[in-house]
Amino acid sequence: MKTHSNLILAACTLALMLVVLELAPSALGLPAAAGEIPPDLTPVAYLPYVSVARTPTPTPSPPGPTPAAYLPYVAVARTPTPTPTPTPTPSPPPGPVGLKVYDMYGVQRTYQWAVNKYGVRVEQMSGWGYHCVELREVSGPSGVEVWVYQSSGQPAPGVRVEFWWPTGMDYRITETSGKAGFGYGKDSWIWDPAVGGPHWLVVDWGTSDAVSRLGMLAMTNHDHLDVSYRYGYLSAAP
Repeated sequence: MKTHSNLILAACTLALMLVVLELAPSALGLPAAAGEIPPDLTPVAYLPYVSVARTPTPTPSPPGPTPAAYLPYVAVARTPTPTPTPTPTPSPPPGPVGLKVYDMYGVQRTYQWAVNKYGVRVEQMSGWGYHCVELREVSGPSGVEVWVYQSSGQPAPGVRVEFWWPTGMDYRITETSGKAGFGYGKDSWIWDPAVGGPHWLVVDWGTSDAVSRLGMLAMTNHDHLDVSYRYGYLSAAP
């Protein structure tokens, strides 16, 4: 009961103070607002004064801020280090179609090998005819042997083979084995492979590939190239 009495008493006291505070400015002739105290009156005490300001209705903002200025934006991309392009190795000229080259030991070589060593040239023709199919290095005999074969690979007897040099020509008819042989002379040496020898060959009245710059390699034991032909069809010469 005592606790309830104290609460009631405190409440009454608070209510009385509020009434006094409400009536004090009017009774003393003071203005109602604390900021309007006359200069000739000195306040005895200050009481809390709370000013509640209404919050203004917010103005809707635009979807995004409008920029007042623009600053430059620069994106710097790294330049990749260039990869050096290798210098291509020049390929040797293509050899005649179907041609095989062998050295004196039976090792297969390239057409360019024969060109570099002897200066020989094989000029192929297209179509039907006798085409050069083999150059074979030989050491010892001082003459060239020409072998001629049919399209089946069998020897071609009775075929005319012409052997030329700058001042003349000789010819032979192939034997049963398909062979025709010619002797080299004192002017048949190859001193410079860039020039080659002085002789050239054609078969069957010229309906064949021409093999030129033939001869014997100087300062050797009559090293030279024997030649083989085979009849057939070549669609296009290189």
